[in-house]
Amino acid sequence: APANKARRYKAAAGIMKSGVGPVAEGMSAKLTPDKWVQAYVQKLIAEQHPAGLAGALKAMAERDDSTSILPSFTFPFTIVHGGLDELIPIQRAREIKAAIPNANLTELHNVGHMPMMEDPQSTAKALKKLL
Repeated sequence: APANKARRYKAAAGIMKSGVGPVAEGMSAKLTPDKWVQAYVQKLIAEQHPAGLAGALKAMAERDDSTSILPSFTFPFTIVHGGLDELIPIQRAREIKAAIPNANLTELHNVGHMPMMEDPQSTAKALKKLL
């Protein structure tokens, strides 16, 4: 979406101007409501090289939308998505599940964008459906 693209370019410019700290602080709060995970992720983001993080944001801004290829996925597919994800709404996970014939969707309503850190047991249980 154009708004996401603009937001990512703005964040990349901010990193190059002011460093990684402000983006790390703002992004960690959007990733999860869990204060421990926020602190952990904020530290990880803050340790990244500014040019690398800015480059990653620019690459995400420029990537093509792959939604059209989802129906071709005939292999087992599992989606684990947090209901409190502020970056990608739960509705997007539902749309992806609807587009993939063999997809399983596990909605974890009390977690955000980091279910593997916020609820590792439920995430592992969902991934075991692939076995």
